[in-house]
Amino acid sequence: MALSELNLFFQQPSTPLSLNKHNSMHWAARRRHNEDWRIALRAAYIKVTSAFEFPVVPVNIEFTFTFPKNGRRDPHNYVAQAKPLVDELVLLDLVPDDTAEWVSVAEPKLRIDKDNLCHVRISLRETK
Repeated sequence: MALSELNLFFQQPSTPLSLNKHNSMHWAARRRHNEDWRIALRAAYIKVTSAFEFPVVPVNIEFTFTFPKNGRRDPHNYVAQAKPLVDELVLLDLVPDDTAEWVSVAEPKLRIDKDNLCHVRISLRETK
């Protein structure tokens, strides 16, 4: 069964990295952080896609990251957290490449979850 939209949900393994934090981290710490996120995405993918086939077409990708507390945050500052997840979507063959021909990424959405049940939502929709 082919889908025109795929939503992946998973528990955030840690607080999303802002671009500022991403750029100031040691490369090894950043790599460990991103690998935890990629593993969480991979597990969500395996859970959801076993019964469905997502078509190989250009897609729009939306990320929603949650935080346990209010604070001043710039949504575009969280593209640093979206990048390794887009790379993982390519490795999982949900998209053939992360070039503009195949992928457009919307500015991440940020939301507050005071119950500290921080989840990520990744939506892939066929580009019309």
